[in-house]
Amino acid sequence: MKAILLARVSSKEQEEGLSIPAQERRLREYAERKGLVVDEVFKITDHRLKIHARNLKILERIRKLCETIALVADTIDRVQCSFKESVVLTI
Repeated sequence: MKAILLARVSSKEQEEGLSIPAQERRLREYAERKGLVVDEVFKITDHRLKIHARNLKILERIRKLCETIALVADTIDRVQCSFKESVVLTI
């Protein structure tokens, strides 16, 4: 199965302990353990207001692939800030 990896920090402070390279390393290791083939990696430093637009780009990419794709992130808050976004992500 293919996977899209999502590494994201939302502030300069988070870059210290949750740096993009550290997240990407953990996500790649996880994908390898699970036998997932990494199709693309999204590396994002942004503010909460941009999350919806970013999620739409990721969803567009998943839809273009026309197959089951695993979206892999360190934690759920890397994908969404509130449960409002979970409706968009399950389409």
